[in-house]
Amino acid sequence: MKARKIVALLGAAALVLSIFGGTATAKKAKKPLTVGTDAKGDWGHAVDPNLNPVGDALGQDLTGAAISFDGKNVNFVIQLNSLPATGGVPEFSRYTWDMNVNGKFVELDGKFTNYSRGVCDPTSGQCPPPRNPGHAPFFIRGNCAANEANVTICQELGIVEAQFDAGAGTITVPVPAKLIGAKKGSKITPGTNIFGGSISAAPSAYFTSSAMPLDTLTVTKTFVVK
Repeated sequence: MKARKIVALLGAAALVLSIFGGTATAKKAKKPLTVGTDAKGDWGHAVDPNLNPVGDALGQDLTGAAISFDGKNVNFVIQLNSLPATGGVPEFSRYTWDMNVNGKFVELDGKFTNYSRGVCDPTSGQCPPPRNPGHAPFFIRGNCAANEANVTICQELGIVEAQFDAGAGTITVPVPAKLIGAKKGSKITPGTNIFGGSISAAPSAYFTSSAMPLDTLTVTKTFVVK
C-alpha cells in the first residue's frame, strides 16, 4: 500500500509540474543594455548655463539611453531627468536618435504629437497625400542623401507609436527588427547626430536649429541583437 501511495503521489506531482512547469522555466525578460549616459541639468548649457530648469519642463534633459530586443522589436529607450505627462510641450519637444544597423544608417525622429511635420513631410518622400501621423509618432528613416539645396532627404521606412512614461521619465520606441534589417547577430552602433552626440532632445516647430538651447547624448556602446 505504501508503495502504491508513493507512486500515486509521484504521479500527481508530475501532473502538477506538467501544468505549471512553464512558470518555473519561463524565460526572464532581457534587461535593456545601457548604451550611453549624460549628466543631468545640462540642457541648454551651450546657450546659457541657467536654462536647465526649462529643459525639465520641456522633457528634454537627457540622462541615459538603452536598447533591448524582445524577439520581435528592438526597443530604444530614452531616459530623461523629468518627463511631464503631456510629453513636455506637444509639437515642440523633438527627439532624434541616429545609429547604424550593420553599417547602414537609421534615424528615429519623433514627438509626443507631430502634426506640424507628420501630416506632410516632403523631406521624407511620403507627401503628398496628407495623413494623420497618430499619437506619439516616431518616424524611422534611412537611405539619406543631401539634395541640390543641401537639404537632407531621407526615405521614411515606417512609423511606430512610442510609449511615454512620465513616472519613469522614459520614452520607449519599439521598432520592428525587420523594419531596420536587424536580426540575431546584428550590430547596432552609434551614429552621429547633426546637433551633436547620437541622440538629441530639442525644441522644434517644423525645423530644429542647432542655435537653440537643447541637449545631446553620446551613445558609446554597441548593441548586439540576441
